[in-house]
Amino acid sequence: MDALQRLVDHQEISDVIGRYCMLFDDQDWNGLAELWTDDAAFVIRDTVSPDKAFEGRQAVLEFLRTCLPPGFQSKHMISPPVIDLGPDGSSATARTDVVWISGNFENTIVARYHDDLVRHDGRWRFVRRLEVPMQYTPEPPPMSETATGVSAATMRR
Repeated sequence: MDALQRLVDHQEISDVIGRYCMLFDDQDWNGLAELWTDDAAFVIRDTVSPDKAFEGRQAVLEFLRTCLPPGFQSKHMISPPVIDLGPDGSSATARTDVVWISGNFENTIVARYHDDLVRHDGRWRFVRRLEVPMQYTPEPPPMSETATGVSAATMRR
């Protein structure tokens, strides 16, 4: 695969990940459906009980549609994805950090998406998404005095 095609693929995959966030936040379920293969899976990692998996595009969309009531506003904030293209050029993996902010402006979910994508009908689509949430810790971070001194002005008290 040449360098130009790799750049194009990276940008197209990055767009799919960004579209997921905006389409979910806008509750555009038809648009969101276009991002998944028929046999897609959405898996949520749980450190206490077994992972929860939604298998097949319809199950994924039903889960996503019922996450929030209609009209509830939220925003996904994501890092630039780290993308690894498969050697055949028709598959890829991506890792993206995400903060989901609900309508009360609280950081409700902090996680990492682990995505498997395939080129299907000329477009990149999700075949599997694993969401790995960061566990909530109520205490402040155990930072050194130096780190606290430099960061104190930007930290909640």
